[in-house]
Amino acid sequence: MNDSPPRAFIALSLLAAMVLQLFELPYALGLLRPLWVPLVLVYWAMAIPRPFGLLTAWFTGLCLDVLVGSVLGQHALGLTIIVFLAIGLRGWLALFPIWQEAALLGALWLLYTFLMFWIDGATGHQADTWLQWTPVVTTGLCWPLLVGLMNSLRRRTAHDPLHL
Repeated sequence: MNDSPPRAFIALSLLAAMVLQLFELPYALGLLRPLWVPLVLVYWAMAIPRPFGLLTAWFTGLCLDVLVGSVLGQHALGLTIIVFLAIGLRGWLALFPIWQEAALLGALWLLYTFLMFWIDGATGHQADTWLQWTPVVTTGLCWPLLVGLMNSLRRRTAHDPLHL
């Protein structure tokens, strides 16, 4: 039996992450918004690295660049780098409990946030410092929840591929 999820399931999860990333929120809730797209991409890189790969991260990043109106390639670069690192660290991270895995993956999300901050600064775009850095913490807190939800959904689609 094939354990990999259908491509439609992967695409729908990435689309949902982009929609969640684009919702307009009040400032106080915006501080708590996780980095949905990097969160889901790292999940898929850890779950199925071979068919998923860097090309998906690059394409998703380009779509995000267009949707948020950032410099073309900004998110594509950041997402590709963190997916590359997640694939490389996958075997090592599997040794840890989920909460330690979330803390260690926080370094990847911190790197992604730093790259976005650096590129924004280099291109003259001003971003609120709190809105830039607090999502790293909430992303780490959401990791165990996302892993549990996605693993449950993957098991359901493995038994019934037509049921997403």
